[in-house]
Amino acid sequence: MCGIVGALNLAARDRISEGVAAIKHRGPDAQAVWRGSRFWFGHTRLAIIDTSSASEQPFSYDDIVLTYNGELWNYVALRAELEKLGRSFKTSGDTEVLAAALATWGEEALPRLEGMFAFAWTSDGGETITLARDRFGETPLHVFEGAGFFAFASEVKALRALGVHPAGIGWLEPGTLLRVDARARRAPRAWYSLPDKAAVYQDCEEETARGLVRAGVRAGSLERTISDVPVCMLLSGGIDSAAIAYELTRALPGIVAYTATLEGAASIDLPPARAVAARLGVELREVVVPRPTAEDLAGVVRTIETDSKVQVEIGWACSHLARRVRADGFRVTFSGEGSDELWGSYGTAHHGIEAKGWHGFRRGLFLGQHRKNFARCNKVFMAHGVECRLPFLNTRLVETALSLPRRVVRADKRLYWKKILQEGYRDSLPVEVIDRYKTTFQDGMRLLDACAAASHDPARYYRAVLRETYGEVDL
Repeated sequence: MCGIVGALNLAARDRISEGVAAIKHRGPDAQAVWRGSRFWFGHTRLAIIDTSSASEQPFSYDDIVLTYNGELWNYVALRAELEKLGRSFKTSGDTEVLAAALATWGEEALPRLEGMFAFAWTSDGGETITLARDRFGETPLHVFEGAGFFAFASEVKALRALGVHPAGIGWLEPGTLLRVDARARRAPRAWYSLPDKAAVYQDCEEETARGLVRAGVRAGSLERTISDVPVCMLLSGGIDSAAIAYELTRALPGIVAYTATLEGAASIDLPPARAVAARLGVELREVVVPRPTAEDLAGVVRTIETDSKVQVEIGWACSHLARRVRADGFRVTFSGEGSDELWGSYGTAHHGIEAKGWHGFRRGLFLGQHRKNFARCNKVFMAHGVECRLPFLNTRLVETALSLPRRVVRADKRLYWKKILQEGYRDSLPVEVIDRYKTTFQDGMRLLDACAAASHDPARYYRAVLRETYGEVDL
């Protein structure tokens, strides 16, 4: 996981180095700029796979120049396929595999990729570029467009460092490909969209559904274990992170887990987190989060680049988890974002389900997380040089989960809003985490009141901080 930035406009191109510097926290290991004929690329690297300088970016392979943020879970298989086609490699990393795939298949390489990614490449020396973002938006990518001007970056702060006007800043949507020419003319198209499978599993029995989901959680966890640096995991005390922990401990014996507790508060989540750790034989490191001040929360707003009250509150705790994880020598962690949307397990989901339908509500809720939970998770951990991986975003798991009927996924009783996970892991996890009421992360660690006490009107305060820092951006 790294940081990328690029621009077409001459004035902004001259400030590419400033854009890179603005997101240096995303990649403290190396920074570089590539100057093409029209477009310029910048990159800042967090070395995870092939930590040698040979995989530093922007990366050149034949006519391809690539600036890439993310990881490919299937890069080993892709490399073997490309070698059979006559491609050779000088590195052991996924960056060169991606560049070779683009050189071989062009845009048709995208459906072959399994991973979290946002990248830009050119094959004509920078006259035109193409951008792409992963299927579900696990990796953030912001774009700016104006008259004869185009720029992109992993974070808004890099675009602002280029001098762009905030009104033109938006997102590249998940599963989208965007081609831009030297006159800033754009040609977007979807390279992936969630299939409409609302009827596929309608007759699925509960036992079969549980098997499909458990296999998906296992696949999502195991595919994300690729790394040349130490990895750890988060354990909140809920069923999502517990299921991931169960799968990871089978593949990575000795993996360390982290959980957050609020200073001076009795955490609801801590006892089940301890029970899971004890059951799985995992070392659990408890991180005490101080009660925030108003300026502390303003700092979270600037980090995650949103004024969402929920995301700021979660971000405060996650910032301390990230800082401790990095201090302990880890560069990769695992988290359970994405699960609640798949099962429609939020307390407010009932009204949404009634209004939009079981399948439609969850589909829209999940797709919207690319600018909410997924973006917050990425930005807050990357602020401390830690890559956060989300196993519930496994492609097959997402497609399957969003196709399952309501009767096998959840019960209307609050205790079983995640019935499919609870029953699927009943024989593998302690009852303390299986049979517990669904609580939000903030409620579980008693963080809501602490954040509310820091400012008179939190939502209004966060909005003011965002506008003061970044202007009128639509994030």
